[in-house]
Amino acid sequence: MALSRTNWKLIAVAALASVLGACGGDDDSSSEPATQTAIGTITGFGSVIVNGVRFDDSNASVSMDDAARSRDQLRVGMVVRVRGRINGDGTGVADSIQYNDCVQGQITAMNQERNTLTVLGQDVQLDEETVFDGVALRGMTGFSFGDQVEVSCLPDAANKQMRATRLELKERFQNGISELEVKGVVSNLDNIAATFTINGLSVNFAGVAVGNRPAGLKNGMTVEAGGKNFANGVLAADQLRDRDRDRISYPDGDGLEVEGYVSEFVSILSNFKVSGQTVNAAYAAIRNGTAADLRDGVKVEVEGTVTNDELIADVVVIRQQANARVEAGLQIADQLLGTVTLLGRSIKVTADTELRDGVAQPDQPTVITLSDLNPADRLEVKAFKDAAGALVATRVERTAADPLVVVKGTADSKVPTVGLTLLGIDVATGGNTRYRDASGNLVTASAFYDAVSVPPAVPTIVHTRGVVADLASNVVDATRTLSATGELEIGGQ
Repeated sequence: MALSRTNWKLIAVAALASVLGACGGDDDSSSEPATQTAIGTITGFGSVIVNGVRFDDSNASVSMDDAARSRDQLRVGMVVRVRGRINGDGTGVADSIQYNDCVQGQITAMNQERNTLTVLGQDVQLDEETVFDGVALRGMTGFSFGDQVEVSCLPDAANKQMRATRLELKERFQNGISELEVKGVVSNLDNIAATFTINGLSVNFAGVAVGNRPAGLKNGMTVEAGGKNFANGVLAADQLRDRDRDRISYPDGDGLEVEGYVSEFVSILSNFKVSGQTVNAAYAAIRNGTAADLRDGVKVEVEGTVTNDELIADVVVIRQQANARVEAGLQIADQLLGTVTLLGRSIKVTADTELRDGVAQPDQPTVITLSDLNPADRLEVKAFKDAAGALVATRVERTAADPLVVVKGTADSKVPTVGLTLLGIDVATGGNTRYRDASGNLVTASAFYDAVSVPPAVPTIVHTRGVVADLASNVVDATRTLSATGELEIGGQ
């Protein structure tokens, strides 16, 4: 696969936008495979964007959980499989787009300290990359026990969990009415009792007629179990689908891009998997790191061609995980430096940063560039700290105007109970500020500040909500004197 496509990102800074205009409709793809597949998360629209490729989806068939759907029902955060053609300039044409959720059911457990949910017995990990839908507060605090949710995910087999790319609130769970679905590998199969387990969840499939069960049902087969009754930790399935048949046997020479988490890692010489796909990265160019950085649980995007069902990688992109967040009005967008400044903090925007506009269409945000941003635009920025301590954005999204200001990151310093500094941004606290511990429980100011560690100790992650006096202010006011907003929490979503 041509390396030029790898370096092309339609969500890049404005300098790259001029390249897009220059490319126009030219298709420098003579070396590209005739058929290609991209498996990854939808990150934007204006056509559908997956793994940095803008796919023309105007004539694509769309299926969601085995049912024909319109492309208007696709959403950011959904993990999809796109079949079609990818050009050398970072554009593509989609013939088909397929989406299947990972699990749908009621929330039976929540762990705020670990940012995890349990849905139908499945551990679901939330992080700064998770897209939240159907809730006012975009985080774990918007959900509660008994909520019916749909999870799109990238499986993290090494850590035996689902990494949620999208979490949607559907309704309050009603046993016998709400649709339940779970996908996974069959184990502990007992055909006489009509039971098996999926990732520890007990499934009773006695209600599925023998003729409607997957042919050759056995341990190790990937299935989807669906039903409407879940009690005492057992899903009563009324349907079973063979999901092994969903796996495409890619012809030799087919192009393939896979986003996911590394598992079963031994070496880069075809001894690791990404989302179940065997990868040989012996001769691959590795971006954002080196071969020494590859290990189980690392998020990557792998691009290459298929030979004997093995993905021979041209490129392995190590995806840095965001662990910081800033939501505030834009002060400066510097196209030359490739930065945005919020609350006085400069944040780098790179070719790997997702830049999008969610104001007009929050469900299907469109891709933009730095040149589209204006001072005072409210931005939601997800970022990580690089080796030099600079903040680097993984996602920048323009959102609807809101006086709420959010900062989440490691604590640099503190002055109990006056304030603290997060990510180089000052936060003022006062007598009316609300404080929560890592479990979300209200605590006193002194207990909160005692729990916050700052360098040289391992700094504590703090999540702050407040306001600012005006756009030029670089101090977050969480005192609850200027407004009814002012809360600090240890960790948290």
